[in-house]
Amino acid sequence: MSLLAELKRRRVFRALIGYGIAAFAVLQIIEPLMHALRWPDAVLGYVVVALALGFPIVVAIAWIFDVGAAPQSNLSRTRVALALAFIGVLAGAPGVAWYFVLRRPAPPQDRSIAVLPFANLGGERESAWFADGLHDELLRQISRLGDLQVISRTSVLQYKDGARNLREIGEALGVSTIVEGSVQRAGNHVRVEARLLDARRDRQLWAESYDRDLTDVFAIESAITEEIAHALHAKLSAAQTLQLARKPTQSLEAYDLYLRAIDYDQDHRPDMRPADLAISEDLFRQAIALDSSFALARARLAISLLHRFWWVAGTPRVVLEEARHETEEARRLDRDLPQTHLALGYLHYYGERHFEEALREFEAARNGAPGEALPAIAYVQRRLGKFEEAIRNLRETVPLDPRSSPLLLSLAETLEFVRRYPDAERFYNQALRITPDSDSVRIRLAHLHEKWKGERDMAKKVLLDVAPRLDPQARFAALSFVIILMWHNPPEALEVLRRVPAETFAGGRAVYPRALLAAFAHEALGDASVARIEYKRALPALEEAIRKDPRPAQYSALALDYAGLGRKKDALEAARRGLDLLPLSQDAMFGAFQLIDLALVEARVGEMEAAIRDIDDLLSRPSYLSPGLLRIDPRWQPLYGEARFRKLAEMDAAQALGSRPQVPR
Repeated sequence: MSLLAELKRRRVFRALIGYGIAAFAVLQIIEPLMHALRWPDAVLGYVVVALALGFPIVVAIAWIFDVGAAPQSNLSRTRVALALAFIGVLAGAPGVAWYFVLRRPAPPQDRSIAVLPFANLGGERESAWFADGLHDELLRQISRLGDLQVISRTSVLQYKDGARNLREIGEALGVSTIVEGSVQRAGNHVRVEARLLDARRDRQLWAESYDRDLTDVFAIESAITEEIAHALHAKLSAAQTLQLARKPTQSLEAYDLYLRAIDYDQDHRPDMRPADLAISEDLFRQAIALDSSFALARARLAISLLHRFWWVAGTPRVVLEEARHETEEARRLDRDLPQTHLALGYLHYYGERHFEEALREFEAARNGAPGEALPAIAYVQRRLGKFEEAIRNLRETVPLDPRSSPLLLSLAETLEFVRRYPDAERFYNQALRITPDSDSVRIRLAHLHEKWKGERDMAKKVLLDVAPRLDPQARFAALSFVIILMWHNPPEALEVLRRVPAETFAGGRAVYPRALLAAFAHEALGDASVARIEYKRALPALEEAIRKDPRPAQYSALALDYAGLGRKKDALEAARRGLDLLPLSQDAMFGAFQLIDLALVEARVGEMEAAIRDIDDLLSRPSYLSPGLLRIDPRWQPLYGEARFRKLAEMDAAQALGSRPQVPR
């Protein structure tokens, strides 16, 4: 009691309280300061230890130097020293325990995060769908946290199976934090475990498990997202908090169908195979039938329909009208949903070619779904002639989706349009390293070599290699590039036609009857009589295609057929009609294709001056055309005798004489 009285008299406790307040203030200042100055995390640990050591010192100083103290009592010095040391250690212990035991580790300073596919512990296919769907929804929710850089699904999907080395994954994806977990579903019960980890320091930042009824799955997703936001010090606006609390649907059965549908949609199977799109769209429709207020399913259905309308030539316009209806319903139900803005943007873009309106909608989706919105913004910018801005946006998207082969293809294709061929080759090769077995990448790389160097060896090899694997019905949307290679390589084109029995080849821009492709090949090989027969055979199908779907490129195909039949007036009228429907002023990208087609028709019907003038114009602006293509595409042969053409094509008279393809023997 005498020691306690002495401590009070010497105001030791008052000194402890004052020092504690000062220490707390130092910690409040030092933590944001060290982040701003990019000091290592260890600095804060050293500060905490130093402040803790200060408590015994303060106690000792307060005892010894208190000027208001009366003459010292009869307490022994040993007892006093031990008591003071004990009090100091006891006072400093909570701070040390907080920092080294109870405190959550500080998150990494950058905001990059990858959400890995959740392990399915249920074993059954339905449980696998649920695990995949939970992963997709978490990605969607976390992407709405505007100050986080979230890696897209295509880049993390490769880590779905097999052993995981988080440090290596973090380095490969360029992220500082990783979310992983597991899902186990049994009937109407689900167990979800989730962890947030610092990939660079291999430490856990947060972990939680949830044992809930299946009806609480949306609450689980929201809870995980909020915990991740809190752990990473991400700011949640009132609107974001409200959106996280909203359930996308009240029907678990509809949600199950939605999860199955997104496994087949264009974001997850980017080759745009019509069969996959049909499965996805049917499942979305079933989900909507169970819950007509399911705005997310309606928006996703609309996007899928619009992709099919745009990429698969010959798709009827009734598909566009269904997409319009679903977009309007999604907007009525939830106009703030990022996917609603995406659907509306694609409706303006693919359905109406209103590019400025599309750009506004994609910009509105950018904060909530940057991985989807940024590429869409770039695609619209290309149409508006803003190729450098498109390249910047695509480059900005690559860190969000570093393992996405389609994204790298889009970036390489855009670089091709501005004739930055070495840069384009680098990104094509990067895509090939990611997907070494991809026919699409190899086809485009072969086409680049044609365009850049006027070399066809790679194209010939690729055509013969992929021919056995092509869709027998020729409905694969990426078939456009196969058709382009066929134009340039007539012998290999005939081999592709021999292996693919389809009567029509549906490229992205138009439907091409096999007879038209055969006519091009036979004409280039010098067999004019067979070519004329094939041109006649193709004509009814081309005229029917115009009646069904009067696309600009469909007029170009018809014009080339008329030119092959010697119908000059009809050929020029059809080609000009295609360009009128899609002029360069309206679409800087596909409008250039229409001008190329007009120049081809002009060359074939004897309008040499006009053809050369158009070629000169095309080579002076971003476009698909290049001197290399002028040299190797046999459809330009009528111009080989023109000196001005040879100058534009960078070819001499000897090259022109020896450029006719020969039938292999």
